[in-house]
Amino acid sequence: MIRFSKLCTGLLALALLAGCTTITEVPPTKKHEIGGVFRVVPGTAWNAKTTNRGEIWTVNGFGLERMAFITKVEDGKPLVTQGQDKDAPTFRADMNATDVVNLYEALLTSSGYSQIEVSNLRPHTISGQDAFRFDYTAFNRSGLAKQGMVVGLIDPEKGLNLATYEAASEHYYDASLAAAESVLASLEKI
Repeated sequence: MIRFSKLCTGLLALALLAGCTTITEVPPTKKHEIGGVFRVVPGTAWNAKTTNRGEIWTVNGFGLERMAFITKVEDGKPLVTQGQDKDAPTFRADMNATDVVNLYEALLTSSGYSQIEVSNLRPHTISGQDAFRFDYTAFNRSGLAKQGMVVGLIDPEKGLNLATYEAASEHYYDASLAAAESVLASLEKI
């Protein structure tokens, strides 16, 4: 009876944890709206979960590769809310592309990344609006080498908006790069 009770308790705990995150499929050919800011055509079937700042997509698993869409970051607010850390890097409305690169690097550092190297900051355009793009390499807190790219749009009404692709450098970055580039090429501002 005690074993059955422990089993039921364990199953109940798993059921509650499973309810915390809902993973949905993003159909490859249907236009998909994200955070009231972006519209994209996925091109590949991705799995997605919604966050308080947007969505995160993956094909092979969130730790291996992912696209993240961070939307509507307001002046004075952090890029992501990680336990409401008072010292979390925050966006300021007067930031330019270089400032956002530094902000993103600070986010990676606060997430335990090391040996971060940012490169190739360049202009980009989303729906005719000036945007920017940059690349980076780093090691996550487990020592896994990562590569990533970020497309950013600072909008006076919708704040800072980022579309990112990050993957393990070995195999996964190149394996999903074409799919990620296709999503980024399809980005439209709503």
